[in-house]
This record gives sequence, C-alpha cells and structure tokens, in this order.
Amino acid sequence: MWLKVRKEYLLAINGLMWTAIGTKILITGISHYITMPAKKLWWMIPLSLLVFAGFYRMFTGIVRKYAERIHSLPGERESVFKTFSLKGYLIIAFMISLGITLRYIPGIPDSFFAWFYLGLGPGLLSAGIRFLIRWWKSIHSTGR
Repeated sequence: MWLKVRKEYLLAINGLMWTAIGTKILITGISHYITMPAKKLWWMIPLSLLVFAGFYRMFTGIVRKYAERIHSLPGERESVFKTFSLKGYLIIAFMISLGITLRYIPGIPDSFFAWFYLGLGPGLLSAGIRFLIRWWKSIHSTGR
C-alpha cells in the first residue's frame, strides 16, 4: 500500500487534518455571526456552546478510538488510509454530504450556520489539537 508513514505520524496527520477542517468551519461560522443583528446574538451564543459541548464529547471518544486503532496497527509504517475504518469513512462521507446539502436547501437561514458552525468548528479544532498532543507525547515518549 502506498503513502506509508510511521504510525505515530498518523496521529499528526489526523491532527493537522482535523485542525484545518475545524478552523475552516469556525471561520465560516464567524463570518455568518458577524452578519447577524446584535439582538439575535443572545440566543445564538448559548446554542453554539451546546453544539460545541455535544461535539466535544463525541470527538473525544473518536480521538481515543482512532488513536488506539493507530497504535494497534501491526506494522511500524502504515498507510495514511488505515487511520479510519470503513465505517469511519462512511460517516465522514455522510457528514460532508449533509453539510453540502444543507448549504443548498432554500430557506435555511444564515443564523443556523452561524450558531451551528460556531459550535462544530471548535469541536473539530479541539479534536485536532488532541490528536497533535497524542502525537507529541508519542514521539517524546519513544525518544524519536
């Protein structure tokens, strides 16, 4: 299989990927927020915090699960595509498709994207940071 890297670098690759996606979604959420009238912000901020809390909890489990998956891979070098299971790839494809579809459904207000993305973006970003922390610890605990 091609694109083989040391297993501990799979954690870094995941961290960078999740951080980039989280940052992009966070910026999108902020761009929607700044177009909202100030009178709407009082209810959108608590909704963003609830969305963040839900995704933070969910992504904490995902980071742990996939970090364990990476460490349990048999070889010292593995393909970057072995990070996720088939189920993981299907969930990613579904979430991307859902996000694209929501953008094209008429009638969904910008306020939805503001509070939802401002919760989802930091959740993804925090998962990316946790992958990077696990990578940092793995390279420093093994002396590499």
